[in-house]
This record gives sequence, structure tokens and C-alpha cells, in this order.
Amino acid sequence: MRKLVTALITLSVLFGAGLTYYNVSASGTYDDLPKEKKEIMERKAIDKEKARKDNISKKDGVNGPLVVQHDRAVTAQILSHVEDPVNDQTTNFTNGWVSPIKDNEMKGKNVTVEAGSGKKDSLQGMMIVKTEDNNRKFIQEKKYKTPSKHGPVKITAVDGFDLTLQAEDGKKWVFNVPTGAFKDL
Repeated sequence: MRKLVTALITLSVLFGAGLTYYNVSASGTYDDLPKEKKEIMERKAIDKEKARKDNISKKDGVNGPLVVQHDRAVTAQILSHVEDPVNDQTTNFTNGWVSPIKDNEMKGKNVTVEAGSGKKDSLQGMMIVKTEDNNRKFIQEKKYKTPSKHGPVKITAVDGFDLTLQAEDGKKWVFNVPTGAFKDL
């Protein structure tokens, strides 16, 4: 008899909780919730709607969608760390560079350059140039190999769109980003 009473009480509690959950989620509003919980749920609903309307245009990476930041202007700078889940499978990155594109030096609004070497051939230096448009949507990607094999390359200096590269063994080049041309130093 005691087990039957316990089972009935448990069943009624679970039924009541399920009914409450159904009513809150089915109503579409959070009127029955405490004030603090209501504010949290409304904020989450607004964030969910913003995320639904966000433009993420580059292919998803291995670990999910790539994040696109629409709220900040790009500042020209050398990047000490590069995260590129798509090209990370074929390239070992040393560093990178990002810059806005002005005066029509090349197509797009922003450019990102990633430096390093191939994973299959670590002596082959690699440069990956990516451009994006005004809405930060991916436009194109081009890959360049250094003219000769001297190991992974690293961006050491910048002069406009000319990047000074240094290979692991000390060999230096100037890499022109818009043309993809290398010049010995």
C-alpha cells in the first residue's frame, strides 16, 4: 500500500511539472515566471533571433560554424596566432597579418594573410591570402608557395601591402599581397 501511495504522489508531481512546462513553453511568453527568470528568458529569445539573422557565409569549420564579428573595424596588425580550422589540416601556421583594404589595392574590404609551411612538406613555405567584402562575407582564398624551400615562413615586417617574410633558415623575401609575387631580399 505504501508503494502505491508513493507511486501516485510521484506520478502527480511529475504530471504537474510537465503540465507547467508545457504551459510556459506553449504560451510563447514568460508571464508565469518570476521577474528575474522572465528577463533572462526574454533576453535569450532576443539573442536567439539575432543569431538566426546573422550572416555567416564561409563554410563551417570542423568544430562548428565560424564566428563573424560585425561590430568591429579591422585594424592592420601582425597576428601572433592563426586559427583556421579549414586550412589547419594542410598547413602549419607561424603567424598572420590582417588589414583593411583601402584605395582599391585589391578586391574586397579586408584581407587576412596566414604564413607557415605545408604539413606534408615542412620545408615548403606557404602563404594563404583571404579577402572578405563589406559585410565580412568571404570572397576568395589564394594559396602561394615560396619560390624555394627554406622552411616555415614568418611575417616579420609590413610596409603597406608588402610583407617581409623570413624562413626558418634565415632566407628573406618580400611578399606583395595583391599580386602574390615574391621578391628576394
